Amino acid sequence: MDSNTDESPDYDFRIVAQQTESALDEFGPRVDADYRKFKQDFLKWLSTLGKNPTRRRGYSATTLKTTNYKVDKAYRWLWRTEGKYSLNFGPTHADEMMEELALMSNYADSTLLTFVKAIKRLFKYKNHQENTDHEWDCKVQLSQATTSNTRDYFRQSEFPALYEAALSYNTVKSYNNSTMTPEERENLKIHLAQRFGVEKEHISPDHFKRANCWKVPSLVSVTLDTGLRPIEVGRATVDWVNLQHGELNIPKEESTKNYENWSCALSQKTVDALGRWMNERQVYEDYDGRDDLWLTQRANPYDSNSLNYLLDKLLEEADIDSQGRDLSWYSIRHGVATLWANNEGIHHARDQLRHKSSSTTMRYVHSDSKIRGEKADSMW
Repeated sequence: MDSNTDESPDYDFRIVAQQTESALDEFGPRVDADYRKFKQDFLKWLSTLGKNPTRRRGYSATTLKTTNYKVDKAYRWLWRTEGKYSLNFGPTHADEMMEELALMSNYADSTLLTFVKAIKRLFKYKNHQENTDHEWDCKVQLSQATTSNTRDYFRQSEFPALYEAALSYNTVKSYNNSTMTPEERENLKIHLAQRFGVEKEHISPDHFKRANCWKVPSLVSVTLDTGLRPIEVGRATVDWVNLQHGELNIPKEESTKNYENWSCALSQKTVDALGRWMNERQVYEDYDGRDDLWLTQRANPYDSNSLNYLLDKLLEEADIDSQGRDLSWYSIRHGVATLWANNEGIHHARDQLRHKSSSTTMRYVHSDSKIRGEKADSMW
């Protein structure tokens, strides 16, 4: 074990940062012991359940280390602000801390976003283990990516992983699964009650079905085919879908940055996922009297914030390496442009991406190192 690590052999980093130890010294040994116990329980939950509690999947060691130190900093901020020791860090505290960090620190937005992710993991832990009901989205506007000319993109090899993550995201065993024990069914009922905001006693087999619905897979699959902009996801209606011809037809009234009707090709995989979702959405009350193709869990149209939040969850589920990359929902669009341009040519890419000019599409196309490697192999 590294001499700079804490007393636990389970991690290659300190459970409590040195700065946090110094802060705890002011409160006495009993407070120090209380905080260490909290951190041990928190890290154990993150490593075994944190990513997906229902499937008992934890986070990587790298994520644990980053989250651990960011949460330490959040609590040091809390103790300094309130002038006393407390573990009661809630959404209001998170808002105040992020505003202070954004205004008074030299942190880049990418660093501030790591704080946001760490705080959300903390609230996820508290909701699961302490029966709190924290729902929080950072109010500080943070840039998810760089300019359009240098924006990071998803590579073709990452497309299947994104879709597979959408298939497994938030899934649970079916209600009548023969391998599920009564205790496991009760735990899933508690999880679904928190997820859907209803009493546990009201959880029914229908809630289990809804937990495994095709909304997210269909949304992700359509975007992987067509590079939907966030505003287009929010505007999408059932009238856009043409399953018979395998198309997404976007009328000029709803088309962004152009003045034409667009017919975008859909893969058979997407047609299948959309067909399942179109059948399912008819039974959900949130969609009664509405033609929105997709709505968030709060029955709102999707936007950049909700889509980037979803993407963060999918990246965790897919174990896609985002180190050193600013990946946002728009990064999928850049990946779609690159894929179509490399495989089918710039003109097909232009039509699929709904650009008036091929020069606009070119700004979205990235040079794929794998393709360049294959070309290099054939050069000599």
